[in-house]
Amino acid sequence: MKRFLPLLVTMIVGWVTLLTYFLPGLDTVRYPFIEVAMIVVAFSMLLGFVNIFYVHATRIVRRRPGAFYSLVLLVSLVLVAAVSFAEGLIRGGLSLFSPSVAQDVVQAGVAGGWMTAVYQYILIPIQSSLAALLPFLLAFAAYRTLRMRSTSGKAAGAVFLITAIVVLLGQVPLFNLPLVAGLREWIIRVWAMGGVRGILLGVALGITATALRVLIGADRPTSE
Repeated sequence: MKRFLPLLVTMIVGWVTLLTYFLPGLDTVRYPFIEVAMIVVAFSMLLGFVNIFYVHATRIVRRRPGAFYSLVLLVSLVLVAAVSFAEGLIRGGLSLFSPSVAQDVVQAGVAGGWMTAVYQYILIPIQSSLAALLPFLLAFAAYRTLRMRSTSGKAAGAVFLITAIVVLLGQVPLFNLPLVAGLREWIIRVWAMGGVRGILLGVALGITATALRVLIGADRPTSE
């Protein structure tokens, strides 16, 4: 019963939610399920926060390899959460009698001036620094591919290296060549976009297959 009951509830909720998209009269049934799912996701994120804190705090206390990076992660996590919470309380209002106080606190904490400054002056520069390493990573990957002994590996490495050079040169304003810019747009819009769409299509089919297996009871994630 402990395994069958969660599976039965999952199948019923899944089928009812799925049927509401095909039967217009059942729209009002779908919204409570979605609200419950959002609440579960919120508590899952809170549980994930606690789990991350516990795992990395244990690594720091036991002085395992990578403890310094765990310390940086925890300090950043606590500081950003404290800034968001403080700004939400200060700018969202402390009136407990306001019916929308929770919504105001969340909106101010996520999109307030302090959090915007954190994104603008900390997160975005870090992302730009990582993006600046992309040419070196591409060059190293092409070099490793060219060192492969097989003929196909060398050919693939040459194609990869030429493609990377064309895309990077077409991106830099210093080399404003119409031919290179046109080749870059053709590579991105035709080959790269085709690969991305193929990956997304595979992901969508995988999600659909997994959902169908859960709905028919073939997979039982609640029993693990």
